[in-house]
Amino acid sequence: MTVAVSDPRLTHEAALAVAGRVGDLIRPLQDTSTPVPGTEWTVGETAAHLAFAKDLMARMVTGEALVYSDGSREGLAAANFESLGGFTERNGEVLAGMIQASVEAFFRTAGSLPPGTRRNSPLGPLPVEIYSSYVLAHLLMHGEPMARALRKPGVMDKPSVLASMPFIIFAMERFVDPKAVKNLTAAFALHVRGGSTYYITFDKGEPRFTSERVRRVDCHVSADPVALLKVGFRIIQQWGPIASFKLTTWGPKPWLAFRFAGLFLPP
Repeated sequence: MTVAVSDPRLTHEAALAVAGRVGDLIRPLQDTSTPVPGTEWTVGETAAHLAFAKDLMARMVTGEALVYSDGSREGLAAANFESLGGFTERNGEVLAGMIQASVEAFFRTAGSLPPGTRRNSPLGPLPVEIYSSYVLAHLLMHGEPMARALRKPGVMDKPSVLASMPFIIFAMERFVDPKAVKNLTAAFALHVRGGSTYYITFDKGEPRFTSERVRRVDCHVSADPVALLKVGFRIIQQWGPIASFKLTTWGPKPWLAFRFAGLFLPP
């Protein structure tokens, strides 16, 4: 397993900044019923999901014995559907305040825990470093589509995406698409611009993630962090970033890059 390391202070700062941007998006809204493209939710429902989830995470990280789902994508989807039905707040100002307060509460607790401390999360037990970047990545995953729905500047930026990489790599390892990687044998190097390089090897579909090269790389992918996350979260398709050189590739089998994003399922 690859362990991506991020400075906890930078993760904290990035999460507070992104929570503030999300709050600025929804706080002034008189009507939160705008549909969010690519989802079945409105802006109000997406914001409500963030508010509920951040409150849950802030309670879980204290050690409170709560279970949200079985940690699978299907289990998460079912739990999200159920929780959204039971949490009816859709007022933008109220939800903005809840999101920001819960993110602040989470990091107050997380910052007091020794490194490596594991706490339960909606995905099961996680080290606090991964958990912290999960809180941030979750804000990015839902905040960016809301911004696009409202035709406002996005909430993602390079520092926030780089700080979210511990969870992104964890999620890539956990949510490999078995159908997409079936019988695949190939080695990729993912170079995150301004961040780290991750080596991802498939042996007849079996994945292995490392921070060191273990065999000859078939396909190198160099990625602008923001473009990488937008493509990975299915917010945009890969063709625009490829055309603008925000995603580039080389190596003996560069054509494998066109398949790369599709090898993983969004969390």
